[in-house]
Amino acid sequence: MSTDDSVRLDRAGRVARVTLHRPHRRNSFDLAMLARFEDVLHELGRDDETDVVVLTGAGTAFCAGTDLRELATLDAAATTAVQRRTAELVERWYRLDQTTVTLFNGPAIGSGAVLGLAADLRVASDTCHFTFPEVTFGIPLTWSGMAILADLVGADRAKRWLLLEERIEPADLVRHDLVTACVPPDGLAAAGERLVERLLATSPVARSMTKRTARLAGPRFDAVATDSYLAGLGVALRGTGDYRIRGAAR
Repeated sequence: MSTDDSVRLDRAGRVARVTLHRPHRRNSFDLAMLARFEDVLHELGRDDETDVVVLTGAGTAFCAGTDLRELATLDAAATTAVQRRTAELVERWYRLDQTTVTLFNGPAIGSGAVLGLAADLRVASDTCHFTFPEVTFGIPLTWSGMAILADLVGADRAKRWLLLEERIEPADLVRHDLVTACVPPDGLAAAGERLVERLLATSPVARSMTKRTARLAGPRFDAVATDSYLAGLGVALRGTGDYRIRGAAR
């Protein structure tokens, strides 16, 4: 297992807590962090003692998606491979047998929001907002993001958010059922604990079976993963060399 500390895994009883821990880069994913999260998911997938997994970020942001500074150094083939791995990462997180909870501790940008939204239940700090700026620098939303967004809010609304780079504010997160509640930052941990307590009071088998049933109507990962746009994604990302995303890690 990787010794990298960019994704921390802590266990207490039947609960595992996963923390994205690159606050100096707004918890954006570089290759080392991607590998570390893959290790964490592999470990959780073999963990029969954990019933609930809580995901959050360190610092003031939840996740700014892919680290664009590193991405700019990769060739087209490597870029395409990274995007396939991150899509698979989101799918593995979505398909964990344990009940998953995201605590959005701050802004979630692009594919970083996608990762958090792939959890079963979600709570946000009222400092959190979502933006999806990918179209502004010439690529579609990756990490299987459209499949997840379309499942949650409908394809038409998701398309509008992406094409217009609309900012989804805390009130909208609740209104569109992207999160169950938005709370002050100093109340996020307590809100998460209350949610976990309610989950632990129910049958883990019933929760796992409910997840499996819901997946039949959930995101169509296979269709997204085989979409032909991925083949040209590396070229698009290498296009102009301008990788700036407003509000994302640079």
